[in-house]
Amino acid sequence: MKAAVDRLLKPLGLQARPGDPGPYWPRRRADRIHHPFLFLLTPPGAGTTAMARHIAAQADVAGLHPSFEGQRLVRGLMDADQWLDRKFVDYEAVLGAWSARIAEAERSKGHAFFLEKSPPHLVRYEALFSHFSEYRVALCNRSPLTNIDAQLRRYALPGYRGVPRERVVRDLARQWIWRSELLRAAAERHGYPLVTYERFRRDPGAILSAFGLTANREAAPPSQAEEAPPQVLMLSTGERRIVSETVAEAPDLLAFFGYAPDR
Repeated sequence: MKAAVDRLLKPLGLQARPGDPGPYWPRRRADRIHHPFLFLLTPPGAGTTAMARHIAAQADVAGLHPSFEGQRLVRGLMDADQWLDRKFVDYEAVLGAWSARIAEAERSKGHAFFLEKSPPHLVRYEALFSHFSEYRVALCNRSPLTNIDAQLRRYALPGYRGVPRERVVRDLARQWIWRSELLRAAAERHGYPLVTYERFRRDPGAILSAFGLTANREAAPPSQAEEAPPQVLMLSTGERRIVSETVAEAPDLLAFFGYAPDR
């Protein structure tokens, strides 16, 4: 399995880069975080930033970083090997950096929860959660076509370093299968609730319910003007066919999330 994952991620340049300089791990140390956390396990490009902002607007929730991705506070978590499950993670350094940010935020305003949604947690969430005294978990996925389209728009292409676009699209489709398998395993093993991005668009309150939260009385309901417009896919007809044919190889996975290969 590990060899297969290495082959899958290699076109992205995601193999480890041991020659990279610099201190990856902050000096401040902590072995446990006692402040309550919400963890949203998600692949990249799943629309979870919109979900996180909705949660923060409706409930007493904050993020360690404006992106709600605490990995951005720790250089070691942003290294090229971040999606490898055997990557070394200095958890005491991570917890130290996060504890410092919690203390900084609490000096200005206390929060009931901090929401954390760094996508690579998906490959090591059990080890991460073991360092938290109180936490809740929800899962999110997005349909293959819109997820891959979102990744191509934002950040996937630079990592491929000249790889033909058709191969990029096929690799991203295979990664969608791999990450979706991780999500399904988390749901089946631990019973974590699942809220797809499509369900969130239909019912924004579903993500609050998944975390066992209720909206603050003073929180304004989201207006139609604040809702994201429907995504217009930039994938070509041929690229859509590549995605559909690739994910069609995992029909049980598509059925689990309620997706069709061509949507």
